[in-house]
Amino acid sequence: MRQEAESAEHATIDEILADLAASFWLKAALRSALSRDPVDAANDADVLARVLKDRCRHLLEETPST
Repeated sequence: MRQEAESAEHATIDEILADLAASFWLKAALRSALSRDPVDAANDADVLARVLKDRCRHLLEETPST
């Protein structure tokens, strides 16, 4: 999974949109971002990534270990 995230970091927009394994949600978000001011879209993407990482971390901390 980490390798997929690192690969996605270096993928181009066209590669992601053409990737059959890329999620519908990611492609839709990317298409939506392309019609926006690129600085605003990048800033919003940073905020979204931060809050989703925080949510994930919080949920993982709540999950009891087996």
